[in-house]
Amino acid sequence: MSDLSDVRAPAAAQAPLLSKLFSPIDVNGLRLENRTMMSSIHLNLEEFDDQFERMARFYALRAEEGVGIIVTSGCSPDGPGQFALHGFSLKADDEIAPHRLITQAVHAKGGRIALQIIHFGREAVHGNLVSSSPLKLASSIFKPREMSHEEILALVDDYADCAARAIAAGYDAIELIFSQGFLVHQFLASGTNLRTDSWGGDFANRSRLAVLIAQRVRERVGPDYPVIYRIPCMDLFEGGMTADEALELIGLLKPYGIDLLSVSIGWHDSHTPTIAMVAPRAAFASATRLVRKRYPDLKLCVSNRINDPRVAENLLIDGEADMVAMARPFLADAALVSKARRNAFDEINPCIACNQNCLDYVFAGQPVGCSVNPEAVLPGEGHYPPLAQPLHVAVVGGGIAGMGAALFLARRGARVDLFEESHALGGQLKLAMQVPDKSEFHGTVRYYTQALYEAGVQVHLGTRFGAERLADGRYQHVVLASGCLPRKPDAIPGADAPHVLQYTDVLEKGCPVAYPVAIIGGGGVACDVAKFLVKRRTEQRDAAHAYLRAYNSDGSLAQYLDADTTPAAEVTMLQRSSRKFAMRLGRTTRWIQMGQMERLNIGMRNKLELLSIEPDGVRILDKRTKQEELVPARTVVLAAGHVPRTELVDALAAAGVPYSVIGAADTEGDVSRATNLSSAMGQAYQLAMAL
Repeated sequence: MSDLSDVRAPAAAQAPLLSKLFSPIDVNGLRLENRTMMSSIHLNLEEFDDQFERMARFYALRAEEGVGIIVTSGCSPDGPGQFALHGFSLKADDEIAPHRLITQAVHAKGGRIALQIIHFGREAVHGNLVSSSPLKLASSIFKPREMSHEEILALVDDYADCAARAIAAGYDAIELIFSQGFLVHQFLASGTNLRTDSWGGDFANRSRLAVLIAQRVRERVGPDYPVIYRIPCMDLFEGGMTADEALELIGLLKPYGIDLLSVSIGWHDSHTPTIAMVAPRAAFASATRLVRKRYPDLKLCVSNRINDPRVAENLLIDGEADMVAMARPFLADAALVSKARRNAFDEINPCIACNQNCLDYVFAGQPVGCSVNPEAVLPGEGHYPPLAQPLHVAVVGGGIAGMGAALFLARRGARVDLFEESHALGGQLKLAMQVPDKSEFHGTVRYYTQALYEAGVQVHLGTRFGAERLADGRYQHVVLASGCLPRKPDAIPGADAPHVLQYTDVLEKGCPVAYPVAIIGGGGVACDVAKFLVKRRTEQRDAAHAYLRAYNSDGSLAQYLDADTTPAAEVTMLQRSSRKFAMRLGRTTRWIQMGQMERLNIGMRNKLELLSIEPDGVRILDKRTKQEELVPARTVVLAAGHVPRTELVDALAAAGVPYSVIGAADTEGDVSRATNLSSAMGQAYQLAMAL
């Protein structure tokens, strides 16, 4: 049995190391016990009759774990402003009572909660869309109509009425969001506001709606009620607000009391990724610095791609902000704050910014969840009902599905043995960690490894689970999470040649490759291998050059630098089908993957017949041109799918031992989806809770 030496024992009680993060702050008389903000996440619970009860449970759990202040999902002040037909709203007095379910639940746990008031404008999905101008969102099937002068004035009143109802409902503060491409932002930006009346044209006119809302809301709530603003300070959008306009807007709003300014970054259709894994942590803190420089008296909240409380502490220490906003990290781990308070950083389940179950689900109209925390937003989140009777379970496979099943079963009281043939846990995630821009997976494997240790799971590394272990009848159930093997396309002549490698040889074993390289496959794994091969070659060369240049002050090394004629990494992907490359990636991340491939000059060819693998390339028939050609390649990498490992199924059936098959080993499901982190974790959780 492994001693799990790669994880730490639970942290002993001690003073928080993050002293700045855990210092109190006052926001217009509202005392917050620490400087963490759970910023708004749209949960997509509208389809449920008990959406308010579910939201109350969701927020109360985070409040109990010590979040400084929670900001709700975006709440509309009128009908057209709702995200969906029956979207979250507070547009009438009879909606106050259900909102009190939320505030009372949060207050019962000692928390603070703000209502975010939002009008989605053209970002809504119900069809009755309005905006500053009749410009359709690129990703929407609905075209908005232009709001009339009278409708705009009525909306200003609706905002003020909604703010008054928020107070009656018990909210501790409100947040006015003027960013992220929603309605007010659509008025502010010249690219989405083409009006020629008093609501369009120069910035004074384009900002009129925002200023009037601020003025009218402050009149209704009074000077002593906390009003938070979410202001666009770095648009990253053609036709968006400039930095000077953002700073001017803040100045226009200041007379109406900005009690806390939450600095916002980007639009949903920005061409610069802002919340995906490719964006470095705290990549956009410079926007907060810019605001601080102009308005040193304002309380500022920094946001975007902050998933580690230690990063948050550094931003506060450096004086770049007074609070730190995190949204999706509280999907990944409801107890993020309480764990950080007791310095248990290894116990935090970090958000990996994959967007799979959060942002992708928002746009798909599905209730939001989390890839790394399959119980997020579910009614039973955080509760593990004890098993009806003692159960000894063997989990075969230490990939993410096996780790998840072992953990959740142990939390229900099962005695669990986890068997992994290799000498490390993580399965496919171990390979993903090697890919550029996917280092966040380290945190997922680290968290689940630590959690297994704490739950008392017996982990057996370097241990094969064979049929002989079933003989003594010790296990009442076996979870087969044995994963998959790379598929070998035997039908291609030459596939056994020595210069042909599997993608696992490249990512896991680090096998050297000779360029140019041809990759057979067009899915997400093939794309990752392509990026890995290009960046490994260029990063190694660039690192060597940078090192020598640092010591080349006298020019003596110039000849050596000039002598490096290493060719560029030539990589071409070959796909038999005509479908899009990486087609299974979500809509919020596929465009990023494709953009990276283009910038790295990776060749992508599809609709091919692969005729043979030859010593100097891959012979193909292009089905479009009907032409045969040789794609040059000194190395060929196979990334053409997976084959589930189910060799134990017959032995389990013969022994009469109850068993379940999950993850990539699940032959009943789509293997390509089962190797997906979100699907694997979801299967693991559902199995454990249903057993």
